Amino acid sequence: MSRSFPLLLALLCTTSFARTAVPAPLIGIWEQDQPVQTGAPPARLAISGAQLRGTYGCGRFEGRVSAAANSLTVRASMLPPAPNERCLYATTLPFVHDLNTVQRYVVSRDHLLVFAAGTRLSFNRIGFVTPAEK
Repeated sequence: MSRSFPLLLALLCTTSFARTAVPAPLIGIWEQDQPVQTGAPPARLAISGAQLRGTYGCGRFEGRVSAAANSLTVRASMLPPAPNERCLYATTLPFVHDLNTVQRYVVSRDHLLVFAAGTRLSFNRIGFVTPAEK
């Protein structure tokens, strides 16, 4: 039993950290190609590492992303507007709720499709993210 403990420990560590890295094809700047509601602004996402930042009109949000084997988990929340800013989209939005219910994704070089509970969100790549200098 003592010989199998290091192997079991290594296996547990590997599986617990497997979802912390985001696959390289997800990293980038994405713009929603069909807004959730007619007349709504398109959302923009920037994914870098496990960090997510984005805008929805004048509203801003940020959070964390983890992915593995076409499974995706997003934990995003709205950021408060600046003290002198009035923003209709600075409240908790259905779009951010949809992001937080994402379960699966499909990505190609220029397209990202995420499947949330009851909806599908489609994005086009509009840019790439370069690593920050240390």
